Amino acid sequence: MNLPQSNPMVERDGVEKAVVERAAVINRTRLEPVVNPAQWARQAVSDQACQKQADAKAFTGRGRLLELRQLLTELDRTVESMRQLAEATKQLPGGQMHLVLHVKSSSGLTFLRWRERSGACRHVPWPEAQERFSELAPKTRDWYGLASSQAVLLNERHKELRRAIATARKVVLKGAPKVFARPIPLG
Repeated sequence: MNLPQSNPMVERDGVEKAVVERAAVINRTRLEPVVNPAQWARQAVSDQACQKQADAKAFTGRGRLLELRQLLTELDRTVESMRQLAEATKQLPGGQMHLVLHVKSSSGLTFLRWRERSGACRHVPWPEAQERFSELAPKTRDWYGLASSQAVLLNERHKELRRAIATARKVVLKGAPKVFARPIPLG
């Protein structure tokens, strides 16, 4: 190994500090984990921050800002469908269980779960809910089965949209702003 003969600690102090400071800035701006990608997207759309960072085609109706708006609209529609399905399961007369919309406060993840109507009001795992459905009358069993399959689809759709928003965020933050040289008018 070839080491320099002078005092390496004195020479490297300034360089190491600069490297550490630069790494800290990069980590703060680009690599911080986003706990709630949907919240970031709403903020980026309202500030139009992604327009400034990534869109070379800002005025053509294409680019990240439009994509984020579409993803957020679809996410809002999915959450509204989840609410409607949860309300529909509560309206069933004599139902033993109903769907409840849960929102994790830390991440913003929204999902549907089955819950008992009895005094315990505990959450019912999906396999146990399927077993309970099999014990019901055929029409009621079919209705609960349909509601359960719709709930699973909506839960998956919500996760898929959140993944798409997180991917769009990574693309926006990794892309350097595009600066193009403009011709200088002569005359």
